[in-house]
Amino acid sequence: MTTNSYQFHRILIPFDGSLSAKKALEWAAHLARAGGMDVESIALIRVIGGSYLARHIQNVDLRVTRMDQVAAWRRVRQHHLDHEILPLLEEGRRFLQERGVAAPIETRVAEGKIGEEIIRVAEEDGYNTIVMGRRGLSPLKGMLLGSVTRQVSSLARKMTVFVVGHEATCDPGCPISPLLLPVDGSEPSLAAVRQGAALAQGFKAGQPCLSLLHVIDVAKLTASMVEASALMHEGERILADSRHTLIEAGFQGMGEDKLQIGDPARVIAEEAEKGNYPLILMGARGLSSLKRLVLGSVSNEVLHRASKSIVGIVYL
Repeated sequence: MTTNSYQFHRILIPFDGSLSAKKALEWAAHLARAGGMDVESIALIRVIGGSYLARHIQNVDLRVTRMDQVAAWRRVRQHHLDHEILPLLEEGRRFLQERGVAAPIETRVAEGKIGEEIIRVAEEDGYNTIVMGRRGLSPLKGMLLGSVTRQVSSLARKMTVFVVGHEATCDPGCPISPLLLPVDGSEPSLAAVRQGAALAQGFKAGQPCLSLLHVIDVAKLTASMVEASALMHEGERILADSRHTLIEAGFQGMGEDKLQIGDPARVIAEEAEKGNYPLILMGARGLSSLKRLVLGSVSNEVLHRASKSIVGIVYL
């Protein structure tokens, strides 16, 4: 695949009608229009989770072993689909079409644990991009209580997940600019730079600014000036390699390189807010699902801190 190949050609959008979900639809429309004919398919999905069961459980005779065989349960479920779920998904489809999305748009309904079902459908049907809204949880609640967003990010493989908060804003003319690309030299990081370059091609007429940021983890610094100097040189090399990727894609002189010291997630989030970056696109390290879920990672912490930016995370 060449540097300029458009990456986001099959897009899955979890949609529940919330403000953040509508913001996610808007961003998905930008992605689809940027990709043009390269975008093969878009799907809107609504997963019926535990809240649906809780609301309607009183209508079911729990003495019956197989609830899916109860006529009353089937009627309640079908009514819920016909009068709530399907009209909502159709509203989302019209929203995308009205914004100029030409790719085929389908609607899907699934049942189960929401995050797990989103990933299952994405993997089984070959969706390489998920665009989803997030609820307005504080960083602490997001980290401790968990969320659909966190579950999806812990399970994602071989796809890019965009998370759109209700505070996120962007310029419709060039919604990706300025684009912040945090880099650490890892393969997921380089993949994010390549995807950023491919995305920027779709908005090249708007002369997008692509900024690279490498943060030297303050925890790695010691009293040794030799080691500190080595980390600085490594950071400069990482920035140079990433910039070379952007130059090869035709973005010479369209951005800046930044080398900073501190806590990586905190610095990235603060830089995004200070610079009014509408989009952060970064790679996720190759942690296991369990490690991502329990220990967290820089990308996940940025996800919770940077509430005013769209955060895209590339999972290899």
